[in-house]
Amino acid sequence: MTEKYRYEEFTWPEIRGVVAEQRVAVLPVGTVEQHGPHLPLVTDVLTASEMSRLAVEKIPREAVLLPPVYYAFNEHHLDFPGTIAVRGETFLNYVTDIGSSLAHHGFRKILLVNGHGSNVPFLDIAARNITNHSEAICAMVPWWNLVERELFAELRESDWPGGMAHGCELETSVLLYLRGDLVRMDHAQPDFPVQRSEFFFWDLERPSPVFFQEHFSRYSMTGTLGDPTKATAEKGRRFVESVVDRLVRLIQDLRARRIEPRVDHH
Repeated sequence: MTEKYRYEEFTWPEIRGVVAEQRVAVLPVGTVEQHGPHLPLVTDVLTASEMSRLAVEKIPREAVLLPPVYYAFNEHHLDFPGTIAVRGETFLNYVTDIGSSLAHHGFRKILLVNGHGSNVPFLDIAARNITNHSEAICAMVPWWNLVERELFAELRESDWPGGMAHGCELETSVLLYLRGDLVRMDHAQPDFPVQRSEFFFWDLERPSPVFFQEHFSRYSMTGTLGDPTKATAEKGRRFVESVVDRLVRLIQDLRARRIEPRVDHH
């Protein structure tokens, strides 16, 4: 019998047993938004949830996989049809409440696996809220942060910065590997901002030093940012395997982490 690892498939007495096993609760978080004319709206949900699934199913006695959060903060994409935007405070409170519920049931290690760039500040705060106001500790990781640096150097063909930003070489490669049936490579085309800057740019390999995001339609005609024409399914396989391998190790590291007692120094 295959070991269960999907949270929603357990009964409540079984969840009590999962908590007793001190499994890490893994919550994928994406968003539903445009990703250019060649990628589906579900791209960010799919990448976060599938890579989380691939990791958790390798260590089913050490982690449990929650259903993904589909909707998030992405008002800057609303000029393109299909995007579903949730206000920042709504999204922040929603994810905090999910984590607080897990902590209430006894989970002590929670990992948010993020698939959308503009989720980062909100999920960082959500993770801190959960940690500060419960007995659990909660961490957050964008999946692209787990790609080994050497792999970028080996596989990347698009320009830096900007070639791997949104619906780009990286995301398109990953989708070609995970769900190639959803990718329209015949519609893929490069799209880079006219204004190039030392301080204002977007790239998943390495972010700019300045935090800034304006309406996407001001600098992208297609909804893409980067060069998806450089994407291949083989690159996607290499990127996904790298992320999944490190995600497994991250889950195990978080599970092993001691929660030390607080010390009030007043």
